[in-house]
Amino acid sequence: MAELDELIEHMRKGPQDIRFADACTVANAFFGKPRQKGTSHRVWKMPWAGDPRVNLQEGKGGTAKAYQVQQLLKAIDRLRAEQAQKTDEAMAPAKLPQKPESKRKKRK
Repeated sequence: MAELDELIEHMRKGPQDIRFADACTVANAFFGKPRQKGTSHRVWKMPWAGDPRVNLQEGKGGTAKAYQVQQLLKAIDRLRAEQAQKTDEAMAPAKLPQKPESKRKKRK
């Protein structure tokens, strides 16, 4: 995991200097195998609808395209935030259900 964290830190410092294979390794670690691999693009399925999406394409010199590396970082940040939120919710004390108020009028 330390190697993965080092790759992510390197991606944050310079998204234009990331090897395509390294970007794919990081995407695979967080999002599994790509759903599309046979073309020039590799596309990963996200656990949410919409952006950020992970779509990587090899650029010149074997590097990943910088804007796609930035999208990958946004997706990782969102995934980590959602996982942290679920953990916080799971650790929160359970709330007891409240009794609904009676609709009957009280007698005097």
